[in-house]
Amino acid sequence: MLHKILKLGLAFLLAIVFSVTTNPGKLANAQTIAEINTPVLNVREGPGLSYGRAAQVKQGEKFTIIERKNEWVKLQLSSGKTGWVASWLIKENHSTQTPTTSSSTVVSTVDGLRFRSGPGTSFQVIGSLNKGNEAGYIEANENWTKISLNGHIGWVASQFIMAKQTSGSTNSNPSSNSGSSKKTGTITASILNVRDQPNLQGRIVGKLKQNANVTITNERENWLEIVFGNSSAWIHRDFVAGISSTEEKPSRPATPPQSPTNLGKIGIVTASSLNVRDSGSLSGKIVGSLKQGNKVTIEEEVNNWSRIALSNGARGWVASWYLDIQLDTSTEAPSSGQTTVKILYNGTNIRSGSSTSHSVVARANEGDSFAMAAKEGDWYKINLPGNKSGYVAGWLVSVNGAQNIVERPGVNQYLKGKTIVIDPGHGGNDSGAIGVSGSYEKNLNLRTARMVVDKLNASGANVVMTRNSDNYISLRSRVSISHYRNADAFISIHYDSIFDRNVRGVTSYYYKNIDVGLASNIQSELVKNTGFKDRQHRQGNYQVLRENRNPSVLLELGFISNPTEEYTVNTNNFQENVSNGIYYGLAQYFKGK
Repeated sequence: MLHKILKLGLAFLLAIVFSVTTNPGKLANAQTIAEINTPVLNVREGPGLSYGRAAQVKQGEKFTIIERKNEWVKLQLSSGKTGWVASWLIKENHSTQTPTTSSSTVVSTVDGLRFRSGPGTSFQVIGSLNKGNEAGYIEANENWTKISLNGHIGWVASQFIMAKQTSGSTNSNPSSNSGSSKKTGTITASILNVRDQPNLQGRIVGKLKQNANVTITNERENWLEIVFGNSSAWIHRDFVAGISSTEEKPSRPATPPQSPTNLGKIGIVTASSLNVRDSGSLSGKIVGSLKQGNKVTIEEEVNNWSRIALSNGARGWVASWYLDIQLDTSTEAPSSGQTTVKILYNGTNIRSGSSTSHSVVARANEGDSFAMAAKEGDWYKINLPGNKSGYVAGWLVSVNGAQNIVERPGVNQYLKGKTIVIDPGHGGNDSGAIGVSGSYEKNLNLRTARMVVDKLNASGANVVMTRNSDNYISLRSRVSISHYRNADAFISIHYDSIFDRNVRGVTSYYYKNIDVGLASNIQSELVKNTGFKDRQHRQGNYQVLRENRNPSVLLELGFISNPTEEYTVNTNNFQENVSNGIYYGLAQYFKGK
């Protein structure tokens, strides 16, 4: 932190210092909305406690911000009047990304798009969308979009949705790589490293075997971006052969073997021509072919391949990602008006009773639907083909109608109800460090903070940001917010810089001994999730830590004076990973308390 001079600034000598400030007199965007964040709030005639009371507003009411001055904001009241309130007693509604049109509706561009309880793959799947399904748009961050679907609020990966225009047509999300036209290729190396960045310095996130098929979403010099699991990754193009265009949807994840129970599934061929092989792999001998629109009966699914029965009685194997898999309507599918249970994961166990101790009577795959017979605790009793019944865990399915979502406790249970102050360092005329390619630290701090806040909010934490726009805030004000909110944890987010361009890594600073646990837990998760060099958790004499009575840490999330790290921290993938690290670190800290 050799580059930084921590500014004391001028703080107003008020009874309480406020949490969100801007440069004096700066006009606010008319679209910025203030939500009242205290039971009753006095609206004053001017920007200070010495001004008379003009009105009162209540918690949850929303007003447009029309002007800012120091630590006060001017509101346009519903009565037509205006007035000033302390900015620390409101919550500003900002979104870092909006749909490409004025539409409030988004459309899924793929089948099986998972609808989660929060913005991240660690959050529970609570439903799914197929290609063309619509949902209500609420807000978005860099990687995830918050939507309303079937009466429930949740998040989907932004790269797989489009904004619906009022005319009924759709525009691709600009952050998406999921255009309808993609390329596919086949791995030629015996084992190929899959990396998180398009260079040999990228962290290895997995491996692919020879003859594996990949869907290519982007190209950069000698590197190919591919669909890998529920995310994207990079491989070197020298080890990929047979690259060709396709209109197919992204490959589905590998499916575990089904039980012998046949749930009556059929597949409709989506490719113009589909080879039928004598075994479930690309090395299998071609024994026939199918055309687009052909229907086949699926007898078994193993590792993303389907064994099918042809109309002439012959059997063979086809790639599952070229089939639109459905339940056979000739079986006991749910009738119209019935409450239905939709399976969210491949290989889901259907049991003989409402607990995991009961025997498995069948297995179902993602997208299978069944009529619900009853609900017993967190389990659903469902009707199976052949006048049979079974039970499925509520956290493995979505249910139509107004049924409450059954959530299986995860790391979110340790964060629920905790008051956490997220402090994006610097802001306004204080840019913080400036990277070798011109990145402003203050902007990176805010990017990361917003993604962390979205994850924490989705877990039920009470989250307060010291700033949620490009505003300067005094260090004393940041500490005062922590004290006023009685924070369970205060997290100050920064990026580092030094004269030596070779220095790299992440560091977590603490000041008091009682903060060591918070710093060590977050540092461990940061290293695990980002793959950056571990610079340890260490003591740091910073004002936001030294004067803070509550558990507090200051994080340095990479060196923007290092060209490689500056490039990396600016990527969406890193921002997702580093926000996960902070999120999991907080969860581990509270779990141990």
